[in-house]
This record gives sequence, structure tokens and C-alpha cells, in this order.
Amino acid sequence: MKRFSCFLQIFLLVGLYFGSAQHSWALRCLEGSKSTSMFDIDQAPNTTHTTQVDLIRVTNSNQAAGTLLWQSPSYSTTFTCYDDYARNAAENGYLYLDDNAKTLARAFKGTNLEIGIRYNGQEIPISNTTANTDTDRINTGYPALIPARSGSDVAHDNCTLIGKQVKNFWGRPTRSCANPQTITITYSLYIRSKGSGSNFESSAQNYQAFQLDGLLGRNFDNGNFQEKVTGINVTYIDCIPVLRTQDVDLGAYSAFQDIGPILRKTPFQISVATNGKDCTKYPFVGRFSSNQRYDNTTITASETGMKNVVGIKVYAANASTPIELGQNFDFGSSNGSTLTKNFEAGVFFLAKPSTAGQFSSTLNYEVYFK
Repeated sequence: MKRFSCFLQIFLLVGLYFGSAQHSWALRCLEGSKSTSMFDIDQAPNTTHTTQVDLIRVTNSNQAAGTLLWQSPSYSTTFTCYDDYARNAAENGYLYLDDNAKTLARAFKGTNLEIGIRYNGQEIPISNTTANTDTDRINTGYPALIPARSGSDVAHDNCTLIGKQVKNFWGRPTRSCANPQTITITYSLYIRSKGSGSNFESSAQNYQAFQLDGLLGRNFDNGNFQEKVTGINVTYIDCIPVLRTQDVDLGAYSAFQDIGPILRKTPFQISVATNGKDCTKYPFVGRFSSNQRYDNTTITASETGMKNVVGIKVYAANASTPIELGQNFDFGSSNGSTLTKNFEAGVFFLAKPSTAGQFSSTLNYEVYFK
């Protein structure tokens, strides 16, 4: 009986050992191209990219569900993934969202904001606060490891490269590692309004947005590239700006006038009604756009005979440099009830007109808090 009891204890210890080892079976993805010299992958530092979130101002007018409040630049990052457990098996790379404790999802749970990752044309919210493999990861679609012929020189060399080769009594290598693969992924982060929920409490904490790893799960504390986000600072503002459209008469012109120079500047004014106790606290910025865009600073006429013949540039009052379309510019501050900005529209010929008639164009504008 004593001998049987001793055997049973040893068996349990071995079972626990292998059970814990299973959780570590994963590839290592390091930022950069494949190494050209041998290195110890266990000592290789994992790299981290941290995105600082801009100040987010949430107003009465942008709390509607789905409103984009912030987005990061689009990042393209190159990685090489290695078979650090000598499994010599195929694996795709996955983006494992959040961390194991679901810290980021829990911070946004129940709030009126949603944070997520934009990848491969889709937006994936980081909102799952319970363990669920299907919603915790995104398949990049890229192979991170490709099996080598087991026992081949290539498979042996793959293990030797990362310091994972083991030799037998006769000095022959015994491990085979899959071929490391270099992949590039492009992604960005975003924050949108959910339309309902409690106000988000700003935090300077660093949150993990995702970790790049393989099919069998993420590493816990080290190893793979991590994208982090920090400085989520949200201010809630009670103010509703109301935008109104208007028509601007740009005058009449002769076909004999020169091509290129501004022929006439017509002044016009944009007034925005503001309603709310916080409207005077912050300055506003504006942005122009148009479906009749000709270049960065020019819109053209919508009529077929005048399109790409007549050009219009918009200036701040008394300015000589036109305002770029799609770029933010200072719009001023509200007096508590209205927000007013003076502009000028300059007309010029892009080409000699071949027909006479009226022309028109549409200039869109947005106004929001700076």
C-alpha cells in the first residue's frame, strides 16, 4: 500500500506539470524582420506601442449612438513570429483584445462610450468582460508559422536560431521548429458614443488594447507585441450648436477675364446658434468640405459646362491664404447664444469658359469644440 500511494502522488505531480505547460504553448511574435543571427528568444524583450488619446469633449450634439469621438492614426507594424516551443505546427497570428483581466472592457462597461480596434475594414469593440475565445481575438489571416520538414536541417536551424535547440548524447539536434514568418498588420483605435450609459471617468491608466499571439492563446506577462492606450481624458459639455444653411451670390463675370487670378472676393458670414450652459467655456474649430472639390483649396461648379472651368476658394475675412478643405481652422468662441465667423469667397477661372450661364457649388461646413 505504501508503494502504491507513492506512485499515485508522483502521477499527480506529473499531471499538474504538463497541465500548466500547456498554457505556455504559444509562438513568440517580435517586432521587426527575421533575425539574421542566433539569439535567446527567452531573453528577447517584447515591444509595446502606447497611443496617447487626445482630449475628448462629449457634447449634447455628439452623444448619439455611433458618433465617432476619437480615432488614432493608422499604424502599420511588422512582426516576425517564432516557434519558441518547438511544436513545428502551422499557426495564424491573432490579435487578442484587452488583457486577461479585461481591464479595458471593464473600464468602459456601463458607460456611454465604446472603445475598439479598426482592422481589415471592420470595427471590433473591446467590450467583452467575460472569457470567450471567439470574441477575445481577431484572426489576422496571416500565417505566423509554417511547418518545416521534421528532422530536416531547416527545422533544426529554426530552433538553433532562437536558442531552443537541444542535442542528444551524440551531439545531434533533437528539436524541430516551424519556419518563422514575417507579417505586417495595419490597424487603428477608435472611441464612439453609445448614446446611453453613465459618463466615463477619465483615467491616466495604461490599458492593453491587444496582444499579438498564436492560436493556442496569449502569453500572460511577456513575449509578444502589445498595443496600449493611455490618457483617456473625457470632458462632458452641455452645449448644442445649431448650423444653418445660406445662399451666397458670387456675382457675374465675363468670359474675357484672365485665367488664374482671383477675379472677385465676395464676403459672407456663418452664424451658429449655441444653446447650453457650457457654450462659452471652450473655443470652436471648423472644417469645410464639398462634393465639388477640385483640389485642396478649390471647389468648382456643379454644372456640366462650368465644371473644372470656374473655381472658388474660401478665405477667412481679409486673409490672403485660402482655407484648405478638410483641415481644421479656428472658428472663434460663442457669446452664449451665437457663434459668428466672417469669410470671403474668391472666384477665378480654371479654364476659358465656352458657354455662358449660371453656375453654383455647395460648400459644407462643420463646427465643433476645440
